[in-house]
Amino acid sequence: MSTLIHGGTVVPGTGSAVVESGTVILRHGRVADVLERWDRDQAFDGEVIDASGCVVMPGLINSHVHGVTPGPLMPSGAPALPDDEWLANLDRHLLAGTTTVLNLCGFATMDDVREADRRHAVHVRGATTYLPEAERAARMADGRGLPAQTGHTTVEKMLDDGAIAIGELGGGQTLGGGGQDLSYIPRAIERASGVRVHSAQARRMKEAVLGRFIELDACDMAELRAAAVEAGLEGQIDLVELRNIIADSVLPSVEPAINGIREGVQAAQRYGVPAILHSAAATARVMRELMDETRGTKATVIASHANHPSHTPAEALALARLGRDNGWAAEVSVFDLLHRKQTVTTREHWDVLLQEPGLVEVLATDYGHEGHHDEMISAVQDVAQHGYRSLAGAVAMATSAVVRLIPGIAPNAGRLEAGRDADVVVAGAEDFRDVRFVFIGGACVVRDGRLTAEAHR
Repeated sequence: MSTLIHGGTVVPGTGSAVVESGTVILRHGRVADVLERWDRDQAFDGEVIDASGCVVMPGLINSHVHGVTPGPLMPSGAPALPDDEWLANLDRHLLAGTTTVLNLCGFATMDDVREADRRHAVHVRGATTYLPEAERAARMADGRGLPAQTGHTTVEKMLDDGAIAIGELGGGQTLGGGGQDLSYIPRAIERASGVRVHSAQARRMKEAVLGRFIELDACDMAELRAAAVEAGLEGQIDLVELRNIIADSVLPSVEPAINGIREGVQAAQRYGVPAILHSAAATARVMRELMDETRGTKATVIASHANHPSHTPAEALALARLGRDNGWAAEVSVFDLLHRKQTVTTREHWDVLLQEPGLVEVLATDYGHEGHHDEMISAVQDVAQHGYRSLAGAVAMATSAVVRLIPGIAPNAGRLEAGRDADVVVAGAEDFRDVRFVFIGGACVVRDGRLTAEAHR
């Protein structure tokens, strides 16, 4: 099957070049050529797509996703999603131009990852957190998706079986973050009071008890009382009991999760693979310690979602700068801060980090409520439209820069160059979310904005 895509703005993913009204030719699953022009009267032995008014770019590579395999969910080892849900998550990634994802639910096995990769056109890659302390943290926070016995596999075995990174180290479920706000704290309060609180109410009560840095001596009972009234809990539960419920939900997993971050960075140094860890107010201290320990080494450490809203914008900026100075990479996640604005309603952290040249290396999504986050392709457009990077530079942050940072994720993709994998996206130039076509390995898996039969295997 051969395909010729012409007339669009071709962004090869190199970070520098853009070809106006360029042409991309796909043959036998590879990019055959990228041309500056094409004679419309010239014959071509395959499908011809007029991409006028569109951008043509490499398939996007998302290094921070969850819920895309049949394995345990999140760093807390929660029960796996039903098949239709993780497949739907992959569908949404694909419809938004993402052709490769790195699953950071690190307790999924490589068999889980391979099953997802086999059943869906999106290339699914795996990371691992099978470390003793990380597993202990998961079992304290949840662990219902994990095997009954501990220690049934190791990071070393997972890497031997095909995992390409260690991560996500820590997470909101084990470190008193968004996962606690969304699930565990509301569930515990409902069991005790019969009242289901929403995530913003849970977050306010949690911070009244433990502060932003998850410390028991930060408790403010007056603020907890006000937060409880706002959540409709007045008269439903004793205030001291409420404080204890929140502390008991959050604190048991925090220390082992922090220890697991240390274990993971040390293992990444030992095995020569990237470590991807949870950046948040609760992990800032251990991150600073590890930055000092890894300074001058060849370790690849990625501070994921460096724009996490538990930081203040000034804290996020200072930590990212310190990381850069110590050889760490920063990833910013779009969450749902551009369009949906359900769980992250401010873009201030996003803007303050991206406006500093060279501070952020890659873009990702992380995981929105029930898998509904903003699309990474809209993050690419936002970065370019705000002038934080050129269009070429913004596309590179979601393609070739990811490959450079995590070599195993898509070694022959991320650029539109002859001989590279034919993973290609054609999207409307006015709104990148208007994804018209997606090709993976030269096969058309999205046509006119709809999944084709080739999307599911």
